[in-house]
Amino acid sequence: MSTSMPMVINRSEQSWEGWDDAELAAKSAIRWKILISGERGPSDGLVTGIAEFPVGTRLPLHHHEPPETYYIVSGKGTMEIDGHQSDIGPGSAVYIPSNAKHAVWCTGNEPLVFVFSFACDRFDKIVYHFDD
Repeated sequence: MSTSMPMVINRSEQSWEGWDDAELAAKSAIRWKILISGERGPSDGLVTGIAEFPVGTRLPLHHHEPPETYYIVSGKGTMEIDGHQSDIGPGSAVYIPSNAKHAVWCTGNEPLVFVFSFACDRFDKIVYHFDD
């Protein structure tokens, strides 16, 4: 039985997060805010957040079990999914299938900002497998 309930989250009230692993943080200085996730509120079936990549930053090639989407809010970048590259920018929507190897990097002269979502209950249960 679901224990989910409606909720409204203001991103300005959430803290930025980053990698716990110092080596990964040095290679990929991205940050994110988790907005909707079962470990933080009464939701299930969906995780949503916002990510920010400084100019020149790359999220290394990786994969994870739940499918994921991105919606690009600002900035420009390159998205690689299973060996295929595409330019992304404001208004781009990206679908990443389950276990697809993917990477993204900011190629513009301003941070790349996007909303992401996972088809799962909790962000803290997503296991990132890095392929680089």
